[in-house]
Order: sequence, then structure tokens, then C-alpha cells
Amino acid sequence: MTVRSVRQILKGVSASLQGKTRGPDHDPEGKRRTPHRDSYDVDDARAKPWRPIGDGSVGQGIAHREALIQTAKELFQLLWREYPLAEVREARQRHAALSAELDQYVAGGEAAPGRPALLRQELGKVSGYLRAADGRLRRIDITVLEALLQTIDFATGRLFPAIETIADRAGCHRNSVIAALQRLRDHGFIAWVRRTVKTANEGEFAPQREQTSNAYYFEHRAKMAGRVFQRYCQLLVMKLRRLGSVPKAIAGRATREPQDPALRQALAALGAGVALRESAST
Repeated sequence: MTVRSVRQILKGVSASLQGKTRGPDHDPEGKRRTPHRDSYDVDDARAKPWRPIGDGSVGQGIAHREALIQTAKELFQLLWREYPLAEVREARQRHAALSAELDQYVAGGEAAPGRPALLRQELGKVSGYLRAADGRLRRIDITVLEALLQTIDFATGRLFPAIETIADRAGCHRNSVIAALQRLRDHGFIAWVRRTVKTANEGEFAPQREQTSNAYYFEHRAKMAGRVFQRYCQLLVMKLRRLGSVPKAIAGRATREPQDPALRQALAALGAGVALRESAST
């Protein structure tokens, strides 16, 4: 029994002694609270956000899946080049040194005029760098993405495997899957809503609903960074051309040249690995 389970039991006993009851966590009209944000009953239309992948065929489904995985691999390599491990270590050391110095001044130590303000400004910059570095994709994220996409139904887009199922396919702990999914969502590779069902706790001071799984779906254009989304479109067009079917909307996004020089450079960096592999294979 976990610590959380013990706490729930103690809360339930205490509530029972006080005559308290707990109402339903959710109803279709949204008049009562929900257990989590973006949590819906499995029969609710909002718990079914999927749509066909491409035209629903196996060929286009595989093309979309391969393009997404390849984009993730390239972004993983790019981010680790942008935030190399040695620089991240130096940034952490600098953050610790700046924090220690600022703490001395906060505790009453003498400081040159403007020094505390300068320290706070530098700490903000270093903290921003470290947050971005911590958000880098990991190798396990690619493995989790591959394991997740193995279960997708191309014809409908249905995709709601349990965390344990993904963990088994990826060969890792469920906590690693949860962390990987969060990073993948942060970079726009996946999105999800929670699917819930009623529990047998009606009238008790305990959760009235429990989560069964996540319903995964894709919002690449809205969630991905511009450089990543355009690279994904480029890869997708390359794969769809082999099938002789490229939607005009995707083709237009893939061939449009970005105006921002930094974005053009980033796209070139994302595609460098593909060019090297193609030249090596010819």
C-alpha cells in the first residue's frame, strides 16, 4: 500500500466520522469540478480527439509516422549541439556562484551600488538558459515516441495506450515514460486529453472518477516551433512523393522559404543529418 493510499483511507475515515460526503467529480454540463484539467469521460466526444492520419491509408500513415520520428531525432541532435553538456555544467556552476553571492547581500553583507540588481539580471539569463537546456529531448524520448506510435490506428487516428503498455514496448520504467511524454508535448510532437471512468466510491469521501489512459492526438502546426514544423513538412513531402500523393497544403508549407535568416540556418542544421545519411548511402 502506498503512502497516498494510506492518506486516502485516513481522509475517508475522518470524513465518515464527521458525516461528510463527496459528490461526483464531473458531469457532462461541467457544473461540478473535474479531477484534472482536460479530463473527460471515455464516452465524451472530447475524450476522442483523434482523426485519420493522412488519408487513413497504411502508406500515408507510415509516412507521417516516419517523418515525425525522424524530425524528433534531428531535433534531439540539434538541441544537444545548441546546449552542449560542458556549457550546461558551466552554467550550473555560474548559477550557484551568483546565487551564493546574492544570498550574502540579502543577509546584510556590503555590496557595491547596483551589484545586487546586476546579479539578479545575470541569474535570470542563466536560469533561462538552464530551463531551455533541461527541456532538451533525450534518447529515451525517441524510444517512447516510437513505442507510442506503434499502437496508432491510421484509419481513425485512435491512440490511447496505457502508460504501462508504452513502458513495456519502450523497455523502461513508467516514470521515464511520463517524463518523456511531457518533453514530447512541450516540443509539439504529441498532445493528449485524459480519459476517465466512474469509480465505485459514490457517496464516499474519495475520488469519484479515475483515469484510464490518455487519448493522444497531434497539433503540430499549433504546438511545434516554426523551424521544427517546417522541417517535419519537408520530410513528410519527401515520403509522400514516393507514394505519388502530396497534399497541396503540406507541399506549400514545406517549400516556402522562411524570411528569417536565423530560421533558415536552423532548418539547414535540422536537415544536415539527412543530407549526410543520403550522401553516405549513394
